[in-house]
Amino acid sequence: MAQVILITSGKGGVGKSTVCVQLGRALAGAGQRVLLVEGSRRAMDVLFGVADDVVFDLADAAAGRCGLEDAILNVGCKGLLRLICAPVGAQPALDAPLYQQLVELLDVHFDVILIEADGTVAESLEPFMKACDRAVILSSADQVSARAGRLVSDYLYEQGIADIRLCINMLPPDFAKQRPVPHLDWMIDRICAQLIAVVPFDATLFWSGEPVKPSDLSNLAKMVFDNFAQRILGNYIDLLV
Repeated sequence: MAQVILITSGKGGVGKSTVCVQLGRALAGAGQRVLLVEGSRRAMDVLFGVADDVVFDLADAAAGRCGLEDAILNVGCKGLLRLICAPVGAQPALDAPLYQQLVELLDVHFDVILIEADGTVAESLEPFMKACDRAVILSSADQVSARAGRLVSDYLYEQGIADIRLCINMLPPDFAKQRPVPHLDWMIDRICAQLIAVVPFDATLFWSGEPVKPSDLSNLAKMVFDNFAQRILGNYIDLLV
């Protein structure tokens, strides 16, 4: 049985796609069979450098225009990391039963399924609720992101997902000096989710429209994502902050 984890946020631009790519790589590096599913807009194909290889996407599989296996791309890590892309330009039209059926078909073939989905309109997450075991909310360390994250956190809890974690992304190196929020504990209390990772700002992770290779990451970023993966797997090692 795979862990099925929703990766979402209440605000755009906080790095969901980038975090999914790097977390997926770290999990695959730990020997896990990982599937990344884009439930919102297509971006990961560019981040992996496989945009020209995409023939079918999630909407094609859902509509029966292709078999589910035809929509799955191998994106490296010795065959342990796979990707199903969202369609270009619009969210896939999936109802909750269909989405759960898709995940059940994939469940026996993977150890971890990460579903990236836009939570800026909380109701748009509804198709994914029945399929997910837990959720990770991404937020940058600012008050607007925290407020938006809380709306998503409350919605997920109301929908029956009790295991909700927080990943603070793009933490600036001068956070202690600038203090856009009082402290990280304030973020935890405001969003009402247990902290699972703090990802520092890394220029190579910023959206540039170019593939980001593992070798491009700083040593600190690599360690953060490796630790993030271990915590996802239940090995609660120390956070790097």
